Amino acid sequence: MDISGSYGLSGPNITIRELTKDRINFVLSDTDLSVANALRRVMIAEVPTVAIDMVEIETNTTVLADEFIAHRLGMVPIDSKYVDKLRYTRDCTCSQYCPECSVELTLHVKCTEDRTKDVTTRELISSNPSFMPVFQDKEDSGILLVKLRKGHELKLKCIAKKGVAKEHAKWSPVSGVAFEYDPYNKLRHTTYWFEETEDEW
Repeated sequence: MDISGSYGLSGPNITIRELTKDRINFVLSDTDLSVANALRRVMIAEVPTVAIDMVEIETNTTVLADEFIAHRLGMVPIDSKYVDKLRYTRDCTCSQYCPECSVELTLHVKCTEDRTKDVTTRELISSNPSFMPVFQDKEDSGILLVKLRKGHELKLKCIAKKGVAKEHAKWSPVSGVAFEYDPYNKLRHTTYWFEETEDEW
C-alpha cells in the first residue's frame, strides 16, 4: 500500500484548537477524509468506558416504575479514567460480577419532609472511589434521577461494568462527534466567498 500519496510521508497532523475538561476541537490535516471518519467512528463506538449495567431495586415507592429508573441509571456517566484496571465481564473468571470486573454503587434515599426531595447522582455511593458519577465541579448537584414526596423511598444496588458503545449506547464516551471537510474555506466558518465577476456563470 502506498502511504505517501499526495499527503507526504510525515502522516496526519493534528492541531488542537480548544481543549477543556469535556470538549476538544482539533484540525486533522495531511490525511484522507476516510481517516477522519474512521477516527470519528472509533471515538463514538470503540473507546471502553464504565456504565451501570445491572440494577437491583429493593424498595421503590416513587411514582416512577423500576424499569424507568434502571434506564435512567444506565445513562449516568461514570468517570472512566482508570477503566484499564477493570476486566471485561467476558474475560473475567467470576460467575456474574466481582471487584475485578465491576463496581458496585448503592443508593438509599427516603423523603421525610413535606416538600419534594430531588434524588441526584450525588446520592450514589461507589464501592471504588476511582469510579464515581461525573460532576462538572464541586458545586454541581448531579443529574436528577427522581423526585420524592413525603413517605417515598428508593433503595437499590447498581453494578457498573466495562464496555464499548457498539454493544450499547450507555458506554459511549461522547455525546457527539462531528467533522467538517473544509478544503477551500480554510476554517472561516462564518465568512463565505462569492464570485467577484459573473464571467464564469
